[in-house]
Amino acid sequence: MLPVERQNRILKLARRDGTVRTIDLAKDFDVAEETIRRDLDFLSRRGHLKRTHGGAMDNSGPLAELPYSEREARQLNEKVSMAKEAARVLCAGETILLDASSTSLQLASHLPAGLPLRVVSHSLAVMERLASNDSVELIQLGGTYEPRGRRYNGLITELAVRALRIDRFFFSGGGLDPVRGLSEPNSEQARLKRVMLDHSAWKCALIDHTKMGVQTDFFFAQPQEVDLVITDNESREYAKEHLKNPPFTLKYGR
Repeated sequence: MLPVERQNRILKLARRDGTVRTIDLAKDFDVAEETIRRDLDFLSRRGHLKRTHGGAMDNSGPLAELPYSEREARQLNEKVSMAKEAARVLCAGETILLDASSTSLQLASHLPAGLPLRVVSHSLAVMERLASNDSVELIQLGGTYEPRGRRYNGLITELAVRALRIDRFFFSGGGLDPVRGLSEPNSEQARLKRVMLDHSAWKCALIDHTKMGVQTDFFFAQPQEVDLVITDNESREYAKEHLKNPPFTLKYGR
């Protein structure tokens, strides 16, 4: 295979999946990792890709938001601890809305056994995770499917949210600033979460320590609009300094 052919295929993979890894590409193309690094460097110099540790990222879309598979693997222990804490507030018969974040997916995995709930989500991963849970009634929010985030977006999704009664909304974001509030790197997700907030009776943000004090591009909620923020133990020092009298209840995953 000529280098140009291999580079074109690498670029197609990056645009399909969001990111590519050097070690995986070397196996797929049966070449040395150094060969792949040269390809990635070339594509980066041409502006097609952005080099990352161990690979590269598609440079044609929003770079601040990682693909779902990468987000799911990051801070996994912290996400599990936050999910378990969030599950403690649930009551039988409630309708809960889960966003398409990897933290909400962990909450779906740790719902109390046998607790009857209605779960609404625009996340395909959440639907798959709960498909075999007989205690849960599932409502999938449709719309335009986005493979990179494994979620549905758009006007149809927003209209579906407005048609439902939501008791509790659990969501994450790209960052939580103590003054400006919660933000997202993706404008479509920020707009959808704004709609979800407006149509939910109670709101809980699931924010790990890597997002505390962070501002991303699109703000969708002010601090006083959130009832509860659940984070992990690594956030305690930040909270002592910057969240002394927050307008929301603050809890830590155990």
